[in-house]
Amino acid sequence: MEYLAENLIYGIECSMSKFTKTEEELANYILQRPEEVSQLTISQIAKKLHISPATITRFCQKLAFSGFNEFKHELKRFVDLRNTPMHMKDLKQVDYFAKLYQDHMSIIEDTFHITSYEDIQKAVSFLTKAKKIHVYGIGSSGIAAHEFKSKFFRIGLSVEAITDPHQSMMDAALSNQESVVIGISITGATKEVIRAVKIAKKQGASILVFTGNKNSELSRLSDLSLLVTSKNSMHMGQNISPLLPLLLLFDLLYTELVSKDYKNRISIREKTLQVLTDPH
Repeated sequence: MEYLAENLIYGIECSMSKFTKTEEELANYILQRPEEVSQLTISQIAKKLHISPATITRFCQKLAFSGFNEFKHELKRFVDLRNTPMHMKDLKQVDYFAKLYQDHMSIIEDTFHITSYEDIQKAVSFLTKAKKIHVYGIGSSGIAAHEFKSKFFRIGLSVEAITDPHQSMMDAALSNQESVVIGISITGATKEVIRAVKIAKKQGASILVFTGNKNSELSRLSDLSLLVTSKNSMHMGQNISPLLPLLLLFDLLYTELVSKDYKNRISIREKTLQVLTDPH
């Protein structure tokens, strides 16, 4: 379990039942004097409370910290945040929001780093030449598939998004050399998507893949793979939607596609938007 600054004190209070009597005394000391404790060494605290450093270490480990140093670091951040004037506490100054902000920025930076303009141009060439575009995805990748259809259909591309495994295989069997099949799988190991892509490849369709694993079976089947930034190693990665890096790649493709035929694409987009707003 993670305690991030503001949640740290609450975490200590909720853990009282699992502390020994000595650890409970330590917990109360921390709750009453967090600022003081954040400035002390483990030896100084042990001397003040007449306990052993090992007791303090066990206390910290019961709170899921590796030891006192990690606990002290989080306690110091709690004190700093508490002492920040309320008018300064915008989103980027709240501890866990700041981490989330940095992780989002890392995804954007990494995407622009691993994606070449040449690959974007090649993908756009596939899309503009295709008579029909078939997008396959399961789960969150299926949500991304529908977003791709919604985005690119509005500017004149013939796109179909299929998220049912059986339908995707039947649809792939009807693809041909004028088709582009897009397989979306962050892991690159989604069996249903791989099966459909294999069928489409046999039919002569061009294969475009969005994946986070360039060495995956799905990626090897593709004519072009656009890599999705992995968020597994990020501190707040579990809180970030898997759609985020995919949507960023879609935006890059969309922007390049529109720029190549601006007047026509914008005209089509305006027509599709107008029918939605027209009261008649």
